[in-house]
Amino acid sequence: MNTIFVNELKSKVYSNLSDRDMAKVCLAIIEHVSIGPSKKSHLTFIDLYSISPTVNEAVFYEAVFYLTRKNIDVLEQQFEAIEPRTCSFQSIPNRDSFIEDMRDGELYNPFIGNPLSEEEFGKQVLTYFSPSKCFVEKINE
Repeated sequence: MNTIFVNELKSKVYSNLSDRDMAKVCLAIIEHVSIGPSKKSHLTFIDLYSISPTVNEAVFYEAVFYLTRKNIDVLEQQFEAIEPRTCSFQSIPNRDSFIEDMRDGELYNPFIGNPLSEEEFGKQVLTYFSPSKCFVEKINE
C-alpha cells in the first residue's frame, strides 16, 4: 500500500472539509478502502456505515458522495438492478447513460426498459460503490 498517497489524500480531505463529522467519515472510509482495495469492489451503504463513526445520517451520505467527486476520486458509484431472466441483481450496462437518465427524472429497469415509480425503482435498482480505478492504481504504486 502506498502510505504516502493515503496520508496525503487524508490530509487533503481533512483540510478541505469544515464539517469535522463529515471529515471523520471520509477518513474512516479512505482507511478502510485503502487496505486491499481490489477485494472491496462491492461496498453498499450498509458496509460503509458499519465502518463509519456515528454521525447524522445526512452527514454520512454527504461524506460518501464527497468521496465520489472527480477531484477526490476514492469511490465510484455503481448500480445493479434485477435482471428478469435470472431474477438476480446484476451490474447495469451503460452506467453513464443510466445516471444521465436518473438526473432527468427517468426511472426505469435498465434491463427491460420499463418505467418505474420511485418506490419500484428503490426496490429494483440498488447503489453500491467500488474503489475508483485511479485510487486503486495509486494505492498499488
